[in-house]
Amino acid sequence: MNLVMIQARMGSTRLPGKVLKTLSGKSQLQQMVERLRLCRSEVDLMLVTSDLPQDDVLAEAAAGLSLPVFRGSEWDVLSRFADAARSLNLSDADVVVRVTADCPLHHGEVLDFALEQHKAHTLDYFTNSFAPHYEDGFDTEVLTARLLFEAAEQATLLSQREHVTPFLKDSGHYLCGYRKFIPEYRCKLSVDTPADFALAEAIFSRFPNNTFGMKDVLRLLESEPELLHLNAESAINAGYAKSLENDRVLTP
Repeated sequence: MNLVMIQARMGSTRLPGKVLKTLSGKSQLQQMVERLRLCRSEVDLMLVTSDLPQDDVLAEAAAGLSLPVFRGSEWDVLSRFADAARSLNLSDADVVVRVTADCPLHHGEVLDFALEQHKAHTLDYFTNSFAPHYEDGFDTEVLTARLLFEAAEQATLLSQREHVTPFLKDSGHYLCGYRKFIPEYRCKLSVDTPADFALAEAIFSRFPNNTFGMKDVLRLLESEPELLHLNAESAINAGYAKSLENDRVLTP
């Protein structure tokens, strides 16, 4: 089984409610789900959100998209993911793909690439988005359910539980692979701020439908480089950087 878990919540501090904001006639979540479903691989999609009342509307929207929902801890996202996997009785060998709902430009072709890389190289963990030049906005992480369960049992830092995969990447115990889908990618296209949303709106408005891929986006930005000025001040992974600043070991 390949389970694609879409991490989402309504309580973003920089752009509250962004997941359901209307983007080119549809919610940001709907745009992303439709684009992910363009993948060739056999996958199951699930929305993984918090159990806070403010996320009730998000769960309802997911149901309207025929998207199963799992709800768990608001802050301990690692346990939320592990519990979601357990709710479906995933075996250790099943594959989990983590994506986040702040990436409306994400596309099934990137899912296919990441799943192929993970399988072809017999990896524990694979991602296409890594420092210093991320594939931001198309971030994909692939791992076995076994790793997810082990991380949930062993991770002790606040940052490791808030962001799901840092423990796996930093522990040195797992075979990790890193490769970009398009090596020259250098953009910041996830939606964290109003400026990021304005850029996403501009990109979607340039295409007649929402099936365009990453190469189409890069060609657009090469032909209209001024679009990148819309969110020039926006930083990649600002949330994770903040977590590291406030990091601490959690007591049992």
